[in-house]
Amino acid sequence: MRVWPYLFLSLAACSRSSDTVDAAVVPHDGSRDAAPDGAVVHVDDGTPTRQACTSTFGTALTKTFGRMDGYLVAIVPPGNGGCNADSNHLHLQVRVNGAIYDVAVDVDSPTIEDVHTGTRDLPLIGAAWSEGWHPGGLVDYVSLGVHSVDLPLGTKPGLVSEMTNDLASANHVSIYATGYGPDGAHLVHRNGNGHDGVIVTQPLSSPSHMRFLSFTSQSF
Repeated sequence: MRVWPYLFLSLAACSRSSDTVDAAVVPHDGSRDAAPDGAVVHVDDGTPTRQACTSTFGTALTKTFGRMDGYLVAIVPPGNGGCNADSNHLHLQVRVNGAIYDVAVDVDSPTIEDVHTGTRDLPLIGAAWSEGWHPGGLVDYVSLGVHSVDLPLGTKPGLVSEMTNDLASANHVSIYATGYGPDGAHLVHRNGNGHDGVIVTQPLSSPSHMRFLSFTSQSF
């Protein structure tokens, strides 16, 4: 089991005269020279791949907190149809090692719109992006400088639109969440105890783009 400390590890890159690094010369296995502290490193995320959503999922997740590194292939809006859709979540389908996994992201509670969200650009937490499910680790919003007052309340339609637009060009993703079974993950929001969920796009770059979520009842 991999355990990450509460610290930020900048993605590394091969040395160049520009602060832009082509994806072709930056391996995705983490085998890179260290970038200077605070350096901005941009890696081309690649062309997004989208496919029809599915109800057939992989079986490699554990019922623990961890990080899913994969490729976003479908965004399933709230509804009562197939593909694990339900009325309270936006479902992300992520391809990991050839299988599709479901990630349920809250957009409201059954009786009230109470989801707050916001984004920050910060270095990826833990090791460099590496395709797979990586159980363990610690992620805490407060340690990242994110507090409840930083996350505005959203309406369900507004949240769906905002997150869908934010993810429109995403290819690689890292999602900190808790597995609900072998086929998917949830609790992608403030949970405390180092198990806070985060959606990360541009995880190959430093900083990466991170989305944080919480509920009205939470103060931190």
